[in-house]
Amino acid sequence: MNLNSKLTQNRYIRNLLKDLHLILTITVIITVWAVIYLVFFYQPSYKSTAKIWIKDLTTEAFVANLDTNSQLAPLTSAGNPILTQIEILKSNQIKSYLISHIKEKYPKNGKINPDKIIDAKSKTGTDIINITLKWDNPEEAQKLLYAVLEEYDNINLLINRKIRTTRRKYIDLKLTEIEEKLFDIRTKIKSYKSENLAINLDTESDKLIDQKIILSTKLEEITASANSLQVSSNQLEKKLSLKPNEVINAVALGSGNQSLVKLRNDLNDAIQEYEYDIIKLSDTNPKIIAQKNKIKAIKEQIKGQITLSLGKYAQDQKINIFDPVREKLAEDLITNQVRFISLESEQQSLNDSINKINILLSQIPEKKFTLNNLEQIEKALSKAYDELKEKQIEARIKEAEAVSNVIVIDSPNLPKSASFPSPLHVFILTIFLGCGFGFSASILKTLIEDVCDDPKLIEHITQSSIIGSITWTERFNEDQHNQAIANIAYNNTLSSLLIKCYKQNAKVLTFTSTSLKKPQSSILYQLSQRLKKQGHSVVIIDTDFRIPTIYKSAEIKDKVKVNLSDLIIYLENQIRKRQSFDDNYILDSLIMDNNGIMHLGNREIVIEPYEFFGTSAFNLIVSTLKEKFDWVLIDTAAAHVTPEFLIISRLSDGVVLLANRTITYSTLKNISESIRNAGIPIIGTIIRESNSQLEKEYEKYLQHQGDQLTQQSEITDLEWNENEG
Repeated sequence: MNLNSKLTQNRYIRNLLKDLHLILTITVIITVWAVIYLVFFYQPSYKSTAKIWIKDLTTEAFVANLDTNSQLAPLTSAGNPILTQIEILKSNQIKSYLISHIKEKYPKNGKINPDKIIDAKSKTGTDIINITLKWDNPEEAQKLLYAVLEEYDNINLLINRKIRTTRRKYIDLKLTEIEEKLFDIRTKIKSYKSENLAINLDTESDKLIDQKIILSTKLEEITASANSLQVSSNQLEKKLSLKPNEVINAVALGSGNQSLVKLRNDLNDAIQEYEYDIIKLSDTNPKIIAQKNKIKAIKEQIKGQITLSLGKYAQDQKINIFDPVREKLAEDLITNQVRFISLESEQQSLNDSINKINILLSQIPEKKFTLNNLEQIEKALSKAYDELKEKQIEARIKEAEAVSNVIVIDSPNLPKSASFPSPLHVFILTIFLGCGFGFSASILKTLIEDVCDDPKLIEHITQSSIIGSITWTERFNEDQHNQAIANIAYNNTLSSLLIKCYKQNAKVLTFTSTSLKKPQSSILYQLSQRLKKQGHSVVIIDTDFRIPTIYKSAEIKDKVKVNLSDLIIYLENQIRKRQSFDDNYILDSLIMDNNGIMHLGNREIVIEPYEFFGTSAFNLIVSTLKEKFDWVLIDTAAAHVTPEFLIISRLSDGVVLLANRTITYSTLKNISESIRNAGIPIIGTIIRESNSQLEKEYEKYLQHQGDQLTQQSEITDLEWNENEG
């Protein structure tokens, strides 16, 4: 624990000691209230306790395993079956039963809160539940707990039976659904086989393949015959130089004209003769020329005959077949052509049959796939139906054997004494509650008031020592007793201040206060008087232009020669004009009081004095007085409200802080931090401590002195009486 925490804790402890009367008063008030409660309102309660064991009592499977968890098993990994049973014990069903039972047995009772009557807890790591029931009569508490356990056992049994009945009904429902689906799928299989002739797809597939092989073989034979006829026809066409259609027309159109037959014979003879002679004779031979002309003439005659026979077809048809050889060739060509056309038709028919077989074969896998799927679904449904049929039997057996999971280990006991809180408990709790409220009130008071009156805490905050504890008054109290104490306090404070200043070589001191009032002005003047009595030269500068008080304390207000504000303005103008001036001008502005102390300040009020103290002139005044006097004491307004405080303190050797009786922790902390952040040392702090140790010791001293004087007087009287005798 650091120092700040210790001091803060001491602050609360000190306030607790100071507020003992407050704490005692609160405790007494609460105790009186507790006594009234015990006398007029308190009713003892008796607690009956029972212990039950939660156990799964299910038996092994008879026909089939239902593959279900115990009704005690939680649904989630974080679940706890014992806590579930506790919640059942605290359920509205149990509460309603308890209320109705109490109203039936004890109709005089008013409003009942079951949450305050019954409670259930479990011991960690066990399946045991402790159930307690409170009532104002021990026998009735025991009877009520028996009734609660009986109702809880009935609820548990009802829950188990309901779970098993629900499971059985669910199995029945699913079994009906599967039965309907199984009937539908079997109907689909039967319809599919009838529609697609798919009684036995493997046999059907084999027959189609055999038919395809036979037809393919026959197709190959026909194709070979057709190719052979095609080759033969091509050769005949080449020999005849006619297409089959032309051959048919030529033979048909020229077969009934005898003149044309004779002319064709003549043409053949002429051509044969010409072919024979052309080998031996040249083309210019008259015989060859004559033969050519003869052939030409015969062709013209044939053409004329054809024109007579064919009419308009004479120009389009080549009628040049009529001899027996070519006619035979033409007949063979026509025969081949007719047979070729027949084979093509048969080939087309076979191709169509094969294509149909291919289509049927391609449909077989799809039929087989569809049929297999339907059969697999039917098989799965059949299996599920058989299993559910067994589970249905098992579920009915389980439903019939439903039992409770509650086993009573300890029956409800008969309470022998009142349960918590008994009168003694109430009294003890009242004492603790009163002390707690008292402590809380004291702590709250400390937080609200925030008064920092602990010297150690003040030293910690200011990071400087306490140099004195004196009474803050503007003048000495007329009472000699208080005056003596104040003189001792001022002398002690001055001694501590001198020691601190000698160590730090400080002679220019700034006095400020944490209060808006001006207690430091009176204290500063008292310290100045004592410095003067010790032979020191002292000058006091009153920089509080808003509320000038030093002149009033020294009773020299009417003797003021020059206001400090006017002196600063004059010197600042001189400095800016760079004109020389004598230090005696500053010294002549000082006023001496009746105690030989020099003063410099303002008689008139200045509302905004901030701009005066940042000047070179004020710095010059302080430097000059520091050279001429042993002590320069500067009086300022409250440090936390006047902006010029830090500027003035910066010209001094340190600050003397006066903490009033009601200084708050936060105010003192803010003032101390602002002074330290400005780099100004705090010489020390002067405080006012109520009932200080000095006052106590002085009281003892006066008492001792009085006792000595009384004793001396008695001795003198005794001696006088002896002499008289």
